[in-house]
Amino acid sequence: MTEAPAGCRNPAARAFDFWVGDWDIHQHVLQADGSWREFPAVTSVRADLDGCAIVEHWEGEVLFFWNGMQEPAIIKGLSVRSYDPGSGTWSIYWMDTLSPHFGAPYTGTIKDGRGTFQRAWDTPEGHRNGRIAFEAAGQDAVDWTLAISSDEGRTWSDIWKMAMHRRSTDT
Repeated sequence: MTEAPAGCRNPAARAFDFWVGDWDIHQHVLQADGSWREFPAVTSVRADLDGCAIVEHWEGEVLFFWNGMQEPAIIKGLSVRSYDPGSGTWSIYWMDTLSPHFGAPYTGTIKDGRGTFQRAWDTPEGHRNGRIAFEAAGQDAVDWTLAISSDEGRTWSDIWKMAMHRRSTDT
């Protein structure tokens, strides 16, 4: 049996290892009227490909006004995170049952359990930038926030926040 490639053994390539496990999630999703609505969710995170990738299986109830949703719905999502040792950056690919294909990745870095990842796209309303902030909040908690900017990142508006808590292994 062969060992994982050197790039996958690099400590920077292991930066998401703290997230591996099963998590209960308390979400806050921005609504069209500016209020926040709370929803439950869960996620299961595993290392894959000998540690070269982190794969997340997410499920929860949401109401995304920015996707034209009128009523809450349960969606399932899948993310794949991979580390590029050449650039020192991570890529986060996401797809879900609302949009069942991988879009352009969010890219960025993570260090000491804190990460920032960005991507840009065009909409009929204009150019947008998205930013995911990801932070370990102790050994058994992770905070995640999605923010949007319509002015090239000069200002940001949070639209989706998740507080993840590691599911107890006690039975």
